[in-house]
Amino acid sequence: MKIRNTYLIALLLALFSNYTFGQKLTLEYCISKAEEISPLSRQKLHYETLEEFTQTNVSNANLPSFYINGQASYQSDVFSFPNNPIFESPIIPNEQFKVTLDVNQKIYDGGLTKNKKIAESAKILTDVQSVEVDLYEIKTTISSLYFSALIYQENIKILKNVLEVLRDQQKVIDSQVINGLILKSALTEFKKQILSTEQQILSLSMDQQAMLNMLGKWVDEDIDTSDKLEVPNVQIDPDNYEINRPEVRLMETQNIYFESLKNMSSVKRRPSIWAIAQAGFGQPNAYNFLETDVADFYYVGLRLSWHMFDYGNAKRERSIYEANQAIVNAKKEFLMDNIDLKLTKEYAEVNKIKELIDKDEELVSLQGEIVESSFSQVQHGVITTTEYISQLNSKTQLELIMQLHKIQLVQAVYNCLNISGNL
Repeated sequence: MKIRNTYLIALLLALFSNYTFGQKLTLEYCISKAEEISPLSRQKLHYETLEEFTQTNVSNANLPSFYINGQASYQSDVFSFPNNPIFESPIIPNEQFKVTLDVNQKIYDGGLTKNKKIAESAKILTDVQSVEVDLYEIKTTISSLYFSALIYQENIKILKNVLEVLRDQQKVIDSQVINGLILKSALTEFKKQILSTEQQILSLSMDQQAMLNMLGKWVDEDIDTSDKLEVPNVQIDPDNYEINRPEVRLMETQNIYFESLKNMSSVKRRPSIWAIAQAGFGQPNAYNFLETDVADFYYVGLRLSWHMFDYGNAKRERSIYEANQAIVNAKKEFLMDNIDLKLTKEYAEVNKIKELIDKDEELVSLQGEIVESSFSQVQHGVITTTEYISQLNSKTQLELIMQLHKIQLVQAVYNCLNISGNL
């Protein structure tokens, strides 16, 4: 019985612990989960299936083709021989029919099938990269919501620490009021400041929950303020980075696609060679009309097909695809310039925030000394409680600003990675 009670207590403590402290969430997890459940991810799977079917269809062009053909007719006139007393002329029937099996096997097509496979693969890859561009927008949205909620979380943490300090100091002041060392109004000021701090925490918690609700919709989970958002651990090297944006990869695949279409325009005019065969039966014999009874027949051979003159269509097609490539390259150049400008701005922001944080730490340290000294002066009646709380509020504001700068630094570094496409 004792063992059973111990087990139940442990279970309740575990459940209470999970409820109280919640789960830990990372930015990487939220982005991954949002992309996973997005309909865009299902599009990528459909494109993979589409490519498999398309490649199979193009490859099947190298397999032999079989056709069964039939024809029956009545002809008003047929070929006939003049009457000859020496031999009897065959009479060709007006009712004629034939059934044939035709077989064609491609031997050489000038590389047309190979280039079709490359073009189809490039087209599917272009479609997949278009989906990646759309998924990139999800990263931007999720990161914005995550960092906003993270700032609220860290600010609440600071205010809770301040609240804990105030409550401890209230106990000291309360003892001194009881002993008649300090006026009761001093204790009232502490209680007022505690209520004000609790009010700030409540307001920030509600704002944080609003952000978490939006984030939860993206990841399809219920997230509340008991869940802890981890501060992302990201680093950058401004002197060594590579642009790896999905838009750049999209333009590269578009260039590959247009290049494959250019190659197809060149090979379409090359000669193609086919092995051909036909076997069948009919009346009269299709290859010997003098044989008027039902007879079988066949032939085997080769067929050459060569489109020698196309009025310059192939050349113009290549020019069209080259123009498309030039357009894509111009867009890519504009995008790269825009990315470089954004990265320059973000790197400057990173350096600025780093310097601000150095100053923040100095200010918080100095203000901390002032607050410590002020509390001692309150205890000895040198300054009023109002003056002390004013100094404490100044320290709290400095801490909040410093924490804001720290989160902004992480966000700026993250933005650098996101802008360059290296997340």
